[in-house]
Parts: sequence; C-alpha cells; structure tokens
Amino acid sequence: MPETKRKKQFSLAIFLQFIISVLYSAMLVHMTIVLFRSRATGWLSTLLIYIPQLAIIVSSLVFLFILRLRHRTHSIDSTLLPLLFTFIALESTMIIPLYTKVTGITLLAPNAVVIIERFAMIAAAMVFVFTAVQYFGTNASRLKLYLSLTIIAALFLALAMPLNTGTTDLATLTVFSSSYDALLLCALILIYLVSISTYIIAVAKDRSTHSITRAAAFILMMIGNFFSMSNAVIPSVISGFLYITGIVMMTISSKNTF
Repeated sequence: MPETKRKKQFSLAIFLQFIISVLYSAMLVHMTIVLFRSRATGWLSTLLIYIPQLAIIVSSLVFLFILRLRHRTHSIDSTLLPLLFTFIALESTMIIPLYTKVTGITLLAPNAVVIIERFAMIAAAMVFVFTAVQYFGTNASRLKLYLSLTIIAALFLALAMPLNTGTTDLATLTVFSSSYDALLLCALILIYLVSISTYIIAVAKDRSTHSITRAAAFILMMIGNFFSMSNAVIPSVISGFLYITGIVMMTISSKNTF
C-alpha cells in the first residue's frame, strides 16, 4: 500500500477519534453540571463510570497521533491499529444511555445504540485476533482480505441479531440486557481468550524483550477494553487503568518499529 494512502488512513482514524473525544468531553461537562445542580446522590459513581471510557478514547487518540508523527513502516500494523482504535472509540456509544439518564437528552434511538455497540464490540475483538495472528507469518494481502470479510461479517451480525433490548427508552437501556447480548458476551469472551492465547504462543516462540512488551501491551489493552463494556464503577476504573497501561507499553515497544 502506498505511503500516502497509509498516512490518510491514520489521519482519518485520528480525525474520527478527535471528533468523538470532543463530543464526549462536552457530554462529560454537561453531565457534571447537571449532577451538581440537581445535587443527585451517586454523582461520583456516575463520573467514575464515564471518565475511564473517555480516558480510553483520548489515550488511543494520543497513541495514533504519535504513530502518525513517526510513521515509517510498511507493517500490517499500519492498517490494523487505526481500525482497532476506531472500533474501540465506537464502543463508547454504550455511555450514551447513561448520559440520557442523567440529562434527559436523547442523542440516538435505542436500536441504533445497540447496533453500533454490537458491531464495534465484535469488530474490535476480531481485530485484536488479527494483531496476534500476524506474528505467525501470514501473508499481508491475504490478512487484509480476511480482515475485510470479518468486518463485513461483524456488521451483518450486528444488523441481523434481533433487537430485543427489553426497552424503548434509551435512559433505561443497559449493556447486555437481552438474551441475545448474553450470547454475544460469551462469544466475545471466547474471541478474547483466543487472542490472548495466540499472543502467549507467539511470545513462547520469540522471547525477545520487544515481543514480550508488545504482547503484554496488547493483552492489557484487550482486558481493559473488555472491562469497559460494563457500566459499573469498579470494572470501569479497572478498564481505564489496564488500557492506558497497555497504551504506554505499546508506545514504548513501537519506538523502533514505526
């Protein structure tokens, strides 16, 4: 792929995440004002659920910006990482029901929130698999073909799964509230376990410091991203800590490869 096209991919991913970061920052400020004015109980818990999700988006944006500045590689990572961070940013749609509950403002219909969440969750999980598989010498062009087919399949599944959310009110919508989402959660757990196992196998074959650091970074990001799917305080705080730690390690490990 030409260098110019690769840079455009990075620029598009950075632009999308910048827009999402600005939007969610504005929502956070608005939520905080509403909570203080209403003197509602549990305001701190609400912010602790929201802030880690925003931290994940911003840290991903910063990492992509760093890669854009030092980008010199022809590695498949130049395709995978912008996609991965874009899908992770889209996962943050799950915070919209919380915003609606606090402010009473509906930004998206419940069905739209569910479809975007499902697509982003499946797509991000599968891209994590591809980041691990590439270390086993898979042909880059073939890997991109499989990646494209996987993304199309994720979109199809998100659209095809029944939209039985159990509510027509976005303010009462919770993640994994239906039996279909319970099956999706089980599938996501399996996909993440496959990704983690693949990285462990890769490290066993190549025990260099770079490989170990990179594998550990991706595993921390995977676990952090998985915990971010929960709208509970403790999992949300854990998700932010693990994900940002993974991003820092990724930045260090990518110093000589991008």
